[in-house]
Amino acid sequence: MLFTERMKKLEMLIMKKDVDAVMRYLGFAGCLQLIAEGREQRELTAEEREIVDLKIGIESVARFLGVDGHAAPAAPTAEVPDRAGLRERAQSLLEQTRGLIDEESALLQRRVSLQQTIDELSAFSRLRVPLSALENATYLTVRVGFLDPHKVEELSRVLARRALVVRLDAPGHILAVAPKKGRWALDSELKRRDFQERPLPAGLTGSPADVLRALSSEMGEVEAALAGLNEKREAEGRAKSPEIAFLLDQLRLDAAIDAATQGLASSGSVQKVSGWIPGRKYREVTRSLDEITHGSIALRSFDPEELPEVKSGKMKVPVSTPHGRIVRGFERMVFSYGIPLYGTVDPTPFVAVMFVLLFAIMFGDVGQGSVGLILGLLINSGWIRSFETYRRKNFGTVFIVAGLASIVAGFLYGSFFASESFLAPVSRALSLLLLGRAQDHVISLAGFQKVMLFFGVTIGIGAVINSVGLVINIVNTTRRRDWEKALLAKTGLAGALFFWYALSIGVRIIFGGRISGFDFACLAVPLLALFFREPIIHLATGHRPVLKDGLFAFIMEGIVEILESVIYYVSNSVSFLRVAAFALAHTVLSTIVFLLSDMVGGAPGGLAFRILVLLIGNSIIIVLEGLIVTIQVVRLQYYEFFSKFFNETGEEFTPFSLRTSGGVK
Repeated sequence: MLFTERMKKLEMLIMKKDVDAVMRYLGFAGCLQLIAEGREQRELTAEEREIVDLKIGIESVARFLGVDGHAAPAAPTAEVPDRAGLRERAQSLLEQTRGLIDEESALLQRRVSLQQTIDELSAFSRLRVPLSALENATYLTVRVGFLDPHKVEELSRVLARRALVVRLDAPGHILAVAPKKGRWALDSELKRRDFQERPLPAGLTGSPADVLRALSSEMGEVEAALAGLNEKREAEGRAKSPEIAFLLDQLRLDAAIDAATQGLASSGSVQKVSGWIPGRKYREVTRSLDEITHGSIALRSFDPEELPEVKSGKMKVPVSTPHGRIVRGFERMVFSYGIPLYGTVDPTPFVAVMFVLLFAIMFGDVGQGSVGLILGLLINSGWIRSFETYRRKNFGTVFIVAGLASIVAGFLYGSFFASESFLAPVSRALSLLLLGRAQDHVISLAGFQKVMLFFGVTIGIGAVINSVGLVINIVNTTRRRDWEKALLAKTGLAGALFFWYALSIGVRIIFGGRISGFDFACLAVPLLALFFREPIIHLATGHRPVLKDGLFAFIMEGIVEILESVIYYVSNSVSFLRVAAFALAHTVLSTIVFLLSDMVGGAPGGLAFRILVLLIGNSIIIVLEGLIVTIQVVRLQYYEFFSKFFNETGEEFTPFSLRTSGGVK
């Protein structure tokens, strides 16, 4: 498809009882981008809030029972369950599991409490005096807490004969005992040294050792109860797993539908749904909606050209660019720069061809290209979980196509994992078939003339890419009836004619031709059109004055416009020399790798060192140069290709979707 997909605006009036069925169909079909039409989102109804609360509750139950809450998603054609029945089933499940949850909560709280008490008592494990005796001593002052270990000796020395300072089992914990009359002195010295008091555990009788034994025994009972509860929970999870998965899936779908309809207009019994739909799906979708609602639906459709808000520019028509599997992998490369305007040329197929061609020229190697091919196959296989994000974005296909192109270019260069001789027999057979004479490389970069020819070929490829960008811009601006940019801009027809005629002169000179006065006249015509752009537009539109800022400003602006246009096309053309430069750099790096391997090959254990150098060298080329080449290709597309026609970006088509297990995509 050369242009972006035709869209229609679809307006529907649906009975409230049919909203769930309609929205489920649209969500699973993924074909309608909803339009809120500027309305503020309404508050959720009590029923809708209950759905959200139940969803959260069932998700908690799923986590508690160890159930996969994303299993068994609903099928697009599944019968829509009654919401009242769904709520009853969800509430019943919550009631059934509440006892287990409460029991575990009580046991966990008891375990935390016991562990805290054990930790506090462990510092007093060497004491043989009952804790109650220390708490109730009427003639003693007892202080228990934490003190910097370096200050304990000093405290003992200062309080000698006035108090007893005992180190407890835990580092920094002390027990200080003084007579009642020495309380003030004890507290003063402790405060001076930043003592942090920690009271004795309350309500405990007996010596710390006796209490610790009793607490440890009770902790064992709690742990046994938790283990038994865990077995019961696992059994409950296995039994209730299908019901939990079903309820979660349905509740998530309902919650997503409620969230989507919050910003849509509605009355007591009717829901209005508006959105953009691809024209090719219109008949199928409207027929299905009529069947789902048994004819109880009102439908209206509009072409974008019929809508005043689109004509005025207040609303942008979303852009859909349906592609095959191969081209779809390059969509993100385009959309990361900008979204094409609705009704303009879709540049993605051109980007796919250009990326693959330029990458192959700069990274041609059968072995290294095979690595990219294998990596792409691994991404698309889904076997490696860490590649899942790249698989969903279809990046695996990019690696596969680029790898295959590199393999083809590698055969032409005669390069296999940086070796220029391994494929020599194949190259001789291939060159004999293609060129009529056998040679070690179908494409050889040895010698000054061949290198210069290679540079010329890359400039020619750049000229084709630049020309495609110019044609796309002329077509786009013509379709938008922006005649000034279509005819009199440096990337419009005037600039394109100058560029193409200059190219024809260059080709003629290469083949021995000459430049004549007629050539200068032909070059001058489009440049004069650029120079007189302002008065031509003003005369055509009736704008007065013809020279807005006066004669001098007009002359200066015209000269700048001409110089800028000439420099623009020269730089755009020369920029593609980097393709040849990086292809030569790839060859040089390959040569260096084999020179290093030959240098270590004569040493003791030379074969092992040779293999190691080849492995490391090829790894560096694949990773480092592969990354650099990719960046250079993207840069050429962004600055030399996209810049010619991406003057304004559109809005990407993002349909309402329920295909992420009840989520909105």
